[in-house]
Parts: sequence; structure tokens; C-alpha cells
Amino acid sequence: MLGFIGCVGLLAVVMAWGLERHVNWPPFLLGYFATLGFAAVGAYVRQIKSTPRLALALVGTAIFAGFTAVSSVFIFALFPLANPLIDETLMRIDTALGYHWPSLIAWLAEYPRLSWILSYVYHSSLLQIMLTIMLLASLSQELALYRFLLVGIVTLILAVAIWWIIPSVGPSAFQPIPESHRAATGLYFNPAYGEFLRSLVEFGPGRISPEVITGVVAFPSYHMVMALMVVWFTRGTFAFLPAVLVNTAMVPATLSHGGHHLVDLFGGLVVFSLSIWLANRLIPSRD
Repeated sequence: MLGFIGCVGLLAVVMAWGLERHVNWPPFLLGYFATLGFAAVGAYVRQIKSTPRLALALVGTAIFAGFTAVSSVFIFALFPLANPLIDETLMRIDTALGYHWPSLIAWLAEYPRLSWILSYVYHSSLLQIMLTIMLLASLSQELALYRFLLVGIVTLILAVAIWWIIPSVGPSAFQPIPESHRAATGLYFNPAYGEFLRSLVEFGPGRISPEVITGVVAFPSYHMVMALMVVWFTRGTFAFLPAVLVNTAMVPATLSHGGHHLVDLFGGLVVFSLSIWLANRLIPSRD
């Protein structure tokens, strides 16, 4: 997996240069070097210090951090997108399912404390991924950790590939909500953010830098994927019930922030299921 991440990182660099994208490289290279550092320390403590669980945690962190760093450059190098957005179609599907994002926000505006809780849940995804890596490593569940990391890589590849072919950016770019509702729910999405997303799709970022990196993959929902990953791989551990509770709340939390249609969550479920099937075959049990 580290070798694969290195290849993707090299591809991201080649794409950025070949497509003449202006990239602020130092912050991203810091992430690349951090990956190498975690992997090197992990190898050291495994071979010299004989602490396999700590080594698992460090190498797992290296894989997660590395793929996050290289995928950010890769995704933003794909802008501007060649194909038209399919948000109108996704919103029609949502309507057929009885879902309307502005109506959800109007309801949440009446319960600002609930909105505040959902905001923290929404932003907990990456922390949950890191904690799951630490948990599986501390329990010496090597096979589960390898599959967890592979599923993270495969799901992101599938999600980005689908989004690149049939791109979407979520309802906040198309369905306005009253400013009073936005303020009451604490949403950081606003009309200007919607314009920014549409500008990215049409023109791309003027400069690829961490400050412009934001979640752009709407369908399928990668927030849903991460929630499912944490729940699936904490089965049989003390963390399973808390993971279920938090990530059940992740469903309304993901919808409330306006970056995803309802159908995006079903897309995330399909991508996750396919990736679990693939990971179990690429990394079979040792029995």
C-alpha cells in the first residue's frame, strides 16, 4: 500500500506539471515526508524495539496520512471538469424519495443545540479513522487493520472516479436557504461557497493549496463511506456501540451541511460494500 501511495503521489506531481496546474508544493510535500517518517519509525520500532502494535499504528498512520496527502493534489488537479454537473438529476431523485435539503435546514433551525451537535459529528470523521487505526493496532488485529486501510484507499479511488465521470457538488450550490436558517444551524456553507464550487468545476482553482482544499466529491458520499468503515471494523470491540451511535448521527449530520444529496449516501453504501468485497479477496484470511 505504501508503494501504491508513492505511485499515486508521483502521478499527482506529473499530472499537476503536465496540466500546468499551479501548486503550492511545500505544504503537500510536508505530508509526503510525514508519511515516510511515520513508516520509517514504524519499521524501526518493529525491528529494533520489538513493539509490533506500536509499529502497526505508525505504519497504519503513514498509509492513511500519505494517501490523504497525495489524493488531495490528485483530485484538485482534475479541475476543471469536462462533464456537466448532475446535481439537478440527483435533486429530482431526492424529491422522489421525499427529501428536500432546505426543509431539513428549516427544521434544524428550530433546534440550534442539535445543529451544534451534528456539526461536531460531521467533523469527527477523520478523527474516527485515526482512532480506529489506533484501536485495531492496539488489539493486534493486523488483518482487520490491513483491510481497513485498503478499503479506505479503494473507496476513495472509486468515489473520485465516479465523481469525475458524473460530477456533483451538493445542494448548497443550487438550493438557497434563508440567512437566518444558516446562522441558526451554524452552517459554514453559504451562497458564496456555492459559487466557489461551481467556479471550481468550470475554471478550476487558480492555485492548488491547502487553504482551497475542500470536500468536493458529492456523489457518492465519502463521509458515508468513512462512517461505515468505522462501524464495520470496530465490530467485536468495546468501541462498536459508540461507533454505531456516533455514525448513526452522521447521516443527518452529513445531509445537514449541504454538501450531499440524500442519494449520495446510498452511493457511498454501494461503494463501501464493493470495496469490502474486494478487500476480503485481496487480503484473504490466514486460516
